[in-house]
Amino acid sequence: MRSLPNEPEVHSALGVALLASGKGEEAVASLAKAVELDPGSAPRHGNLGTVLFMRGRVDDAVKEYEAEVAIDPNDARARSDLGTALLARNDFSGAMRELEKAVALDPNRATFRSNLGYALQLQGKRDQAVASYREAIRLDDKLASAWINLATVLAKDPKTRKEARSALEKARSLDAQDPRVVANLEELDALEKAEKKP
Repeated sequence: MRSLPNEPEVHSALGVALLASGKGEEAVASLAKAVELDPGSAPRHGNLGTVLFMRGRVDDAVKEYEAEVAIDPNDARARSDLGTALLARNDFSGAMRELEKAVALDPNRATFRSNLGYALQLQGKRDQAVASYREAIRLDDKLASAWINLATVLAKDPKTRKEARSALEKARSLDAQDPRVVANLEELDALEKAEKKP
């Protein structure tokens, strides 16, 4: 490190290593140095944005993702990351703009469809959210998060709870360790019990 103090790649690699070893704030410092040394690199802004987002620094993450998108406006992943961060900030119109752009740039990426579905779900647009999740699953039926998200929407309506349970069972078969599956199955059990009470 001392021999290459002004090499952005060194700071970037160090930041990733620090993050992997659980040193989040030190990772932020290294990745910020990489951005400072190479401000025209979209991926460096994106990496810093992701670590900031993971650390709960949503506003700072949004700034880095916006810089990434400004440098490379046709990067679908950058658009999706920015949309997800804006969603965490409850900026629904901004999130929808970016998530829809991500889907337009890469319509075959299931995660982008699932992220868009989640944004629609949070806005109460049930049918559109379901359609987006179903499209995500059509593109990648091994995307556990899309199955889980679909189930959370379907569980709200007694008529579609059986399908919600099937979606959660599919998610459990894909990732038995995902705590969201267990939590959602417990919630579904409670809903069904409450429904059977006279």
